[in-house]
Amino acid sequence: MKKILITLPMALLSAFLFSQESLPTTPIPKKKPVYEYLTAPDATTWLDKIQPADLKGFMAVLTSDSLEGRETGQPGQRKAADFIARQFEEMGLPPVGDNNSYFQKIFLSSETWDKNELTVNGKEFKNLFNYYVYPGLTPDIGLVPIEDVFFAGYGIDDPKYSDYSTEKDWKGKAIVIYDGEPRRADSSFVISGSKIVGSVWSNGWKKKAEAAKKRGVSAVFIIDPKIQESIKSNKLELSGFKMTPKTRAIDEKLAPTVFISQEIAEEIIGKKLKKVVAAREEIKATGKPSSVDLKAKIVLNLDKSVKSIEGSNVIGYIEGSDERLKKEFVFITAHYDHLGKRDSSIYHGADDNASGTSTVIEIARALTEAKKAGKGPRRSVICMLVSGEEKGLLGSDYYTQFPIFPMDKTVADINIDMVGRVDEAHKGDPDYVYVIGADRLSTDLHKINEDSNSKYTQLKLDYKYNAKDDPNQFYFRSDHYNFAKNGVPVVFFFNGVHPDYHRPTDTMDKINFDKMAKIGKLAMATAWEVANRNGRIRVDGKKE
Repeated sequence: MKKILITLPMALLSAFLFSQESLPTTPIPKKKPVYEYLTAPDATTWLDKIQPADLKGFMAVLTSDSLEGRETGQPGQRKAADFIARQFEEMGLPPVGDNNSYFQKIFLSSETWDKNELTVNGKEFKNLFNYYVYPGLTPDIGLVPIEDVFFAGYGIDDPKYSDYSTEKDWKGKAIVIYDGEPRRADSSFVISGSKIVGSVWSNGWKKKAEAAKKRGVSAVFIIDPKIQESIKSNKLELSGFKMTPKTRAIDEKLAPTVFISQEIAEEIIGKKLKKVVAAREEIKATGKPSSVDLKAKIVLNLDKSVKSIEGSNVIGYIEGSDERLKKEFVFITAHYDHLGKRDSSIYHGADDNASGTSTVIEIARALTEAKKAGKGPRRSVICMLVSGEEKGLLGSDYYTQFPIFPMDKTVADINIDMVGRVDEAHKGDPDYVYVIGADRLSTDLHKINEDSNSKYTQLKLDYKYNAKDDPNQFYFRSDHYNFAKNGVPVVFFFNGVHPDYHRPTDTMDKINFDKMAKIGKLAMATAWEVANRNGRIRVDGKKE
C-alpha cells in the first residue's frame, strides 16, 4: 500500500495528535449489609425424591433420535422445550413466561458484511486492517459518497459540554472524532470534573453514535490509535459469525460508525492537521468545543446479510413460602441444547447436557413435592433450562439482559452441565464432582456447598478447575457465568471432559445415573440452604 510522506515536524505533530491517554477508573464502594442466618430444615426427605430411574427416563426422551441433537432454532430443540414444559405443567407449576407460557423466547442473530468498502480521496483501504466496522451495530447504508466532513472533537453531546455547535446544521455531515472524554490542562475530565473517573462518555462509543444519529450525522469516524489490538480482541464480533441476543434492531439507534487507523485519519484530515491539533488543544485549555471543516472525499459502502434463529428458555417457577423472602430468587440452571445433526450423524449430547437438564427437571419435581406438603423453600426457586449455550451461552445471556425476575433480587445461580460421566482422573471412583466458582463471589455459598455435601452426599469435591490459572477456564464456559458477570454468586457442577465430548458417541448407554443422582442431591441441598436461611448470602468477592 502506498504510504504518505511527511516531514519530521509534521510526523511529530501527527504522533501528538493521535496519542491517547488511558482512562483510569476506580470501583464505587458498596455498603455492606447486616446478615442474619438461620439453618434450613433437614432436606433428606426431599432429596430422596431424586432417583436414578427418573433421570434415566428424562434422558431417554432428550437423547432420542426424534430430537435430532436439540440444535437451537431447529425442530429438535423445540420438541425438547415442549417436553420440559410438559414436565413443569404436570408438576402444577404456574406458567410465568411469555404470553402465559413456560417459555422465554430468545431471538438470536448474526450479521456479516457482503460489502464493506472505504475509499478516501480515491485511495482504497482494507477492512480489518486499516479500519473496522461492527456488523451487528451498524446499519445497512449501501453506497454513500461523503464530502461534508468535520473534525468534531470527541463527539460528545452533553448539557455540560457538547461538540455540536448550535450554529451548525449537522444533518448529512460526517464527523471525525476521538474516543473517550477530553481532559483539561489540570488533567480533570471536562464533564465529570474528576481527575480519576470520567463521565459516561469516557467508556463506550455507542453513546456517541446515538448522539450523532439524533443530530442527523451521516457517518462517524472514530480514530483508534491501537487499531490492530482492537481488531484482534474483537474478532468474533467483527467477523459477524458470532450470534448475539437481539429483541430489536440496535443499529437503528446508531449512526454508521467506522473505527479508523492513524493512516486513514491523516488522509481525511490532510492539510488541516495543524488546525485539528490546535482545535484539540483549545478543547483542553478552555473546556469548550472546537471543530474544523475538512476537505476529504469519502466513499463508504456497507451492505450486510442477516441470519436469525429463534430459541427458548424454559422456566419452572416454585414460589417461595415466606411472604417477604419469596420476592428473592434462587436459580438452578442447565442448558438443554446440543449440536444437532451433521449429515446423517446425530449428536445426542447425553452428558452434554441431557444429564444436567434431566437433573434440573428432577430437582424441580422434588421441590414441588416439598411445596405441596407445606415444606417448600422460603425463597422462590427458578428451575431454568436454557438454549443457545452451544452457540455462545446465548440463552443465559439473553435472560440476564431481559430477566423475568429482577436481577438485583436474584440470590444465586446453581448450574449443572455434564454430570453423567466419570473422567479419566477419577476412573474407578465415580463419587466426585468438580466444583467451580462457588468462592469467586461469595464465601457464604462456598461454605454452604461444602456443608451440604458433608451433611447429605459425601462426594469428593474436586476444585482443580476452579483455579484461576487453570488453562481450561471452565468458569467462563457455561451458563452460570452470565449470572456471575452480573454480580450473582454462582456454583457450577461438572464431571470433566471425556473422549466423546462434542461427538456423536456422547450417548445414553455411557451415563452413570447413580452418580447423576448424587450430584443432583448436592445441587438441591445447596439451593435448599440458600433458599431457606434468614439472611441473603453475602457477595464478598469481585466480578471477573
